[in-house]
Amino acid sequence: MPADTKRGTGTTAERPAGRFTPVGAVLLVAVLTVSGIAASIYWGARLAESSRSAWLDRGRLEAVELSAAIDGALLQVEAQLHALAILFYSSNRVEIGELAEAEAKLPSDGLSVTLTGLAYATLVAGAERYTYEQRTGTLLSPPGRPDHLAPGSFSHFPITLASRRNSLFHRGADLAANPALRSMALSAVRLHNAVVMSRAFMIDGEWLIGFAIAAPNGNEDGLLLGVLGLDSLFERTIRWKPDGLSMRLLQYPSSWEEQSGPEVARGTAEPPADALVSLDHRFTHGEARWNVQWSVLPDFRGGLDLMPAWLLGVGGSVLSLILGLTLGLLIYQNALIRRRVDERTIELRKALHAAEDGNRAKTNFLAVIGHELRTPLNAVIGFSDLLERIQTTSQSQNYVRFVQTGGRHLLRLVNALLEVAQAENGGLTLEEEAVNLGDLIRGAVHSASPPMEETTAEITIHIPDDLPMVRGDAERLELIIVNLVLNAVRAAGDRGRVDVDAQVRAGDGGVRLTFRDTGPGMTESQVTASLRLFEQVEGPLNRRHEGLGIGLPLCRHLLHLHGGSLTIHTHPGRGTVVAVDLPGDRTLTQPAAQIRLRAP
Repeated sequence: MPADTKRGTGTTAERPAGRFTPVGAVLLVAVLTVSGIAASIYWGARLAESSRSAWLDRGRLEAVELSAAIDGALLQVEAQLHALAILFYSSNRVEIGELAEAEAKLPSDGLSVTLTGLAYATLVAGAERYTYEQRTGTLLSPPGRPDHLAPGSFSHFPITLASRRNSLFHRGADLAANPALRSMALSAVRLHNAVVMSRAFMIDGEWLIGFAIAAPNGNEDGLLLGVLGLDSLFERTIRWKPDGLSMRLLQYPSSWEEQSGPEVARGTAEPPADALVSLDHRFTHGEARWNVQWSVLPDFRGGLDLMPAWLLGVGGSVLSLILGLTLGLLIYQNALIRRRVDERTIELRKALHAAEDGNRAKTNFLAVIGHELRTPLNAVIGFSDLLERIQTTSQSQNYVRFVQTGGRHLLRLVNALLEVAQAENGGLTLEEEAVNLGDLIRGAVHSASPPMEETTAEITIHIPDDLPMVRGDAERLELIIVNLVLNAVRAAGDRGRVDVDAQVRAGDGGVRLTFRDTGPGMTESQVTASLRLFEQVEGPLNRRHEGLGIGLPLCRHLLHLHGGSLTIHTHPGRGTVVAVDLPGDRTLTQPAAQIRLRAP
């Protein structure tokens, strides 16, 4: 009997929750029939809510259609500029008359969205600005402000042709002096044949949008430009906007700017207080990241019509039975949903356990494969060293050096993977000794620029003669320096510069190593990503160089074991500075030969 009772209890527990018996369903229908008046009030309220939902859905649909019209108008303008670029590709050199004639052929029927001005800007490097000004007899000035001097920049984009004389694109106007036009110009140069739209900017109280596409003019490289008024865009695309539908435009920073909050380019600073529902439409054109926010107001399309809800309330007694059936269906559906939620919870719990097992398997795999690869790699490197000594021709020596370089690079990756595996297992310990940081830096620079690698980045080392030795793990410190030097060289790229400095801090006597490059720099989000394990930084150098995404996270972990820290100072367009600080208690004041160290 106890066993039968237990089985019966288990069967009851496994019965789907919320399932009605026939008697229960009859009772429910009977109660709802008797409660006809209450049912009529209930369904009248439901119909009122349904009418309100349909009314709001219509507002959402019209907002989507108007947003699509704005998006299509911008694509139309981009197509106009792309077609005009053919003039520059098909002509030896375009003069002002041809540009004016091309502008005159743009649509002017009052319905199409059309560019209001065309111009051509030449690409001038920052170092060649003075030569350009002397040659053309024109000083570079900000757009719309010809009486001011444009600030210095890595690249300049002065206007050389303008189809009509206007206050924005005057001769010598430098696009780099306007942040929105500068980011547009940089993206247009980088994307070549694509039309790039700028974020909206204000000149003399008017919001404008710029468009640019890279195009040659004779033997000059530059950009074909156009400008469009923001008011003109919206007056032609949303002229059929119904009453009771409010719009505001928010724009976000471009890819070349620091991350910050949105800026209101059109409409009110805050959504209307009486807005019933809001709809956001986000889209990106070039450097413009827009969010068109629509708000449905109470007077949309004459307001909400509740007459059908009142008519339905009169026949509530007839709908009482339908209400009972509907309620039963809802309860049954709710039971199905809860059962699915329980099943999904069990699946997620299993997935979590599987992920934890996979993480442990990954760590064990890294440790095993690293040890298995080390032995053949050491053999490859060792025998390649022997082969280099017996080669008689420079070509064969170069081949052997190429094998050495690849083998050492692969060995560094394997060692890094082993370090990561040991760090995740908590088994990473230091083997401390007296370390000459100057020798480690010189060796790292030599590893970063082997003879077989074509690297034009200039590397400068500043190491004082009185730089003291430090107490630490020489192999791990060398791994830190090699990784940071390689990162700096890769970021600097061709014709870049890398400065490696070492100095003693005046405060606590610790040692600071600084790795400075002239690369493109990083944003705050990119810095955060670079310090996460196995993650690559997204940006202009994305996947340009090989890497596992373990360099900076591993360096920071090894420095923490030494009691030190790693700090990154960077800004888009201004390079990156990585500072490595070792604490003062690791600085050795005695010669290395007189020091005996024991592991802590």
